[in-house]
Amino acid sequence: MVTLEPLKITITNYPHEGSLEIPVPDFPSEPTRGQHNVKLNRVLYIEASDFKEVPEAGYRRLTPNQTVGLRHAGYVLTVLKVNKDNRGRITDLECSVESSETAPKPRAFIHWVSEPVTIEVRLYESLFLHKNPEDPSEVPGGFLSDCRKDSLRVVKAYADSSLTSAKVYDKFQFERIGFFSVDPDSTSNHLVFNRTVSLKEDTGK
Repeated sequence: MVTLEPLKITITNYPHEGSLEIPVPDFPSEPTRGQHNVKLNRVLYIEASDFKEVPEAGYRRLTPNQTVGLRHAGYVLTVLKVNKDNRGRITDLECSVESSETAPKPRAFIHWVSEPVTIEVRLYESLFLHKNPEDPSEVPGGFLSDCRKDSLRVVKAYADSSLTSAKVYDKFQFERIGFFSVDPDSTSNHLVFNRTVSLKEDTGK
């Protein structure tokens, strides 16, 4: 699992002395293709977009008044405190967990990472603005004028440590994000992943 915009969470009632090993499928859409273990500890990170202090109607993920499930972990997360900096920006959350066997079923389950490693993720979008950039009726200025300026976004992401053994051209599915391949620019200390296929998801989930 990988978080592109990590938001730190501290579990105040974490029920274990150290980290847990959680089995996770290598390809969630094809669980029979194998699995790996990820670590869960008192501190974890979720996508910043998976928490909203003031949610819009229909928002299903974590809020001060709404729980969310942690995928594969068997826990449901509840917000206790929202911490902010002196500009009022959210810095981290303090939360409690309850077993999914006893907690009311949450409306959504989200991905997370704990004890992560930092990776570089390259998010490629369509290179052109129009479907037929060489068609003068669609793009009178020629295809070069139709290039999207933001077709590549590079982010520093947090990933579970199982990715440290990845090799160039290995393929992975990052849950709720897309499919990725290890770029030849990668080194043993700096892994680079290219998105090859994105996953479309209801933004309220």
